[in-house]
Amino acid sequence: MTEDEFTIALQRLGLSQAALARLLDDLGEQQPAPTTVWRWADGRSKVPIGVGALLRLLEQLPDELRIQLTRKALRV
Repeated sequence: MTEDEFTIALQRLGLSQAALARLLDDLGEQQPAPTTVWRWADGRSKVPIGVGALLRLLEQLPDELRIQLTRKALRV
């Protein structure tokens, strides 16, 4: 996943970079530092394959299920 694809996926999902970091933590991964997520979006670091796969999967989920999974990270 390129940095542009990453940024567009976050926008489509309504996730900020900080919300993505919280979501990864909620899913059992170590929460990445905000600068790490920024580096993915800026292209300074490659988006990990698993993160790209997660974003693509989230985009494919029905709205209700996606909202349920991301609600805590969004702090809604």
